[in-house]
Amino acid sequence: MFGFGQSSQTIAAMSEPSSQSGSPVSKVMVPVPMSSLSSQPFAPMEISTIAPMSSSQGGYMNLFNDRIVFIWVGAEPKEFTVHEKLLCSHSEFFHRHFFGAISEGQVRPNAMKLPEDNPKYFDLFVRWLYGTALSPLGRGNFRFDPPGDRNTASVRDYLGVYVLGGKLGIPALRNAVIDVLYAHYGEASDDHEPPNLHDVKYVFDNTDDDAPMRRLLVAHTLFYLFSKNRRNAPLPQDWPDVLLNHADVGFALVKMLADWKWAMNVNAPRMTIRKRSEFYERVPSAPMPDPVKAEPVDEMLMEV
Repeated sequence: MFGFGQSSQTIAAMSEPSSQSGSPVSKVMVPVPMSSLSSQPFAPMEISTIAPMSSSQGGYMNLFNDRIVFIWVGAEPKEFTVHEKLLCSHSEFFHRHFFGAISEGQVRPNAMKLPEDNPKYFDLFVRWLYGTALSPLGRGNFRFDPPGDRNTASVRDYLGVYVLGGKLGIPALRNAVIDVLYAHYGEASDDHEPPNLHDVKYVFDNTDDDAPMRRLLVAHTLFYLFSKNRRNAPLPQDWPDVLLNHADVGFALVKMLADWKWAMNVNAPRMTIRKRSEFYERVPSAPMPDPVKAEPVDEMLMEV
């Protein structure tokens, strides 16, 4: 750990064919559940036109026995086919599009364009959508693979999914990203891996001020700054690149330091991260996801 001294304290730290788009459309097919899959019910958000699921197999399959809709994502559109009810049970954004009011004589849309979004981020979202619905334990059990050599998803990719979850109004998706990055950065250590400040700036540019991901990344940035083995080493180049040009990130770092209420020669507590559940957002009509494992609470630690 850090070895900051003996004093300690705790601080809360689309309906159109692809030819109309002018660009070729690549397709992604999603899996269709087979009868051998678990019958464990999945609890969708309470949306008026989608009936709550029962504990029967019929209730579980209710999300998969309706229309398939098409989502075209990106400037050079990539086509995703998704079960409509499953998609709309999680997202008011999609629910408004596919189930919203239409004029007399109009046909309910069966497709949607998202030209400004990244197909890779949407692909990760679709993995989560089906992985969660088909999980034996139901909502909240699906976990993204950690970023690394065996996984093509990077930290920035997962942050992109987090931002996408905000746009689509899916806090459970954002909580799944918290899970994977919480585990990736881990506890404070003498050789702490810092978030790239360009990634931090990306989150600041694309989330609200109270987004929990901001606190998580700022805390790990400070863990790195005060890590034992960083002393006498120059700061990474991304620090001046970002901090000299983006005052909001620098202010967030200083504010968190101020919230710790340190005083010279008085207190320098050991640093630790709060439980992952404290970085979750409330999921409407569903229980908060359980942590992967229970993290111990130490009253003599500085928590951020």
